[in-house]
Amino acid sequence: MRMRSLIFDILKHIVYDEFVSGEIDLSKADYINQRAIINSIFNHGEYNKGQLILRLTVIDSLYSTNASYSYFSIEEMAEKILSLGTQRQARDYFYAIACMGKDVKKLFDEPYGIQKDLREGSKQMSLLSKYAYYELCQEPERYSKGFPIYDRLAKESYPIVCRMLKLKPVERLPQTPTIEPYVRCINQLRRSLFDGDGTFQGFQQFDVLDAYLWRMGKFNEGNLSLLLGREDYCRFIRNIRLDADTTGNPLSSDRFNKQALQALAHAERPFANCSNEAYLAILLKHWRMFNSYDKHPI
Repeated sequence: MRMRSLIFDILKHIVYDEFVSGEIDLSKADYINQRAIINSIFNHGEYNKGQLILRLTVIDSLYSTNASYSYFSIEEMAEKILSLGTQRQARDYFYAIACMGKDVKKLFDEPYGIQKDLREGSKQMSLLSKYAYYELCQEPERYSKGFPIYDRLAKESYPIVCRMLKLKPVERLPQTPTIEPYVRCINQLRRSLFDGDGTFQGFQQFDVLDAYLWRMGKFNEGNLSLLLGREDYCRFIRNIRLDADTTGNPLSSDRFNKQALQALAHAERPFANCSNEAYLAILLKHWRMFNSYDKHPI
């Protein structure tokens, strides 16, 4: 119960420090602005193929899901979503999957588009899950759980949080699972944390949980660019002495992230003078505990 309470405290900070505003503000973290931009195109326009292509293209670009690497993939995905019927029918279909139903239309299993040499394209579970997430975000009262975004960082954080909560994982996820086992795993955490508790009434439970798993994953990588506005990111990099003036030759991306990770693990105040230093310090303290449950702690 103590660990559940500690995670709950972090969830409260995430929700009330970050979820309350839907406006674009360059001083805020990039991902907050991304959410606002994407939500704005879900709130306007007719429900047709052109509008779905626009939504999928923007999500693909802002989240770097790389669906466009397969030719015609986004157009095919838009057609497949439209084959579900009306927008209400599409939302109900996605919500049924989120409630541990089956993907009977095989939207998440089928490859989309083609390669240059006419080989079939790739599965696009990440992009499609993000599209489903934003569709259900528009009606949080009707779809109170929301939709779990398939994300590498969330997948990697799942077994760590299971260890923290002393849960036996419902199954071991392969490198690229299908949507149904992924939902079962994330739903295990959702139920363990939220069932019988009304703390986050009005917020979609998968959204709150995904926010936590993703942030812990970002800290685990030492890559916080999306979690900070530009000025705060510059302060953070200077605080941990990884700016170009102090490092001399540019570091490779992997080496840069490893050194940032070391700083996060050991620096006293890596977020000194950031606009939301107190909140970031709380996240950092929790991540250091989270990291201690990883199989390969620093």
